[in-house]
Amino acid sequence: MEEAYEYLRANFEITEADWEIIASKMVEKRFKKKDILLAPGEQENLLSFLSKGMLRFFIPTEEDKDNDITYDFMFEKKFFSADESFLTRTPSLYGIEALSDIILYQFTYDDLQDIYKKTGTADRIGRIAHERLFLERSHRLYTFLRFSAKERYENLLKENPTLIQEIPQKYIASYLGITPQALSRIRRQIY
Repeated sequence: MEEAYEYLRANFEITEADWEIIASKMVEKRFKKKDILLAPGEQENLLSFLSKGMLRFFIPTEEDKDNDITYDFMFEKKFFSADESFLTRTPSLYGIEALSDIILYQFTYDDLQDIYKKTGTADRIGRIAHERLFLERSHRLYTFLRFSAKERYENLLKENPTLIQEIPQKYIASYLGITPQALSRIRRQIY
């Protein structure tokens, strides 16, 4: 749980007293590579801190269950959930899959509400975290509208070299909005 504390301390100036309240609600969970943490259609009830590993957020396709759409990746030292489902208490439109063995620290929606009531900083942390998430997703949408697939791949190489090395190419292609064959052509042009 030390990683979660260090993240909060470094990014939000959390007090020791508030950390004790937050830590008392957190539960450690471990998942194996390819485990589904949340299936599309399930309601998200957990806010999680990804301590170790990486995740993929995906949208199922009706035509071909084996070719879902990867729309985001998550790497270590960040909080995550299926936000829309978590906040609105409705079924999730997307799923979350472990791309590696992972370690999470989680608390429930009800525990989060209790944390908000008992701490002085949790409301601010939640607001800032959601603002950052909004900005990340806005940037992603902008790059999709503004840049070619090759430019998006080159940006991915610069921003996330780990992503390129450890994630299956079909997921990267889907994330970029292209076919695996188109990704292979782009890679040949670059390398």
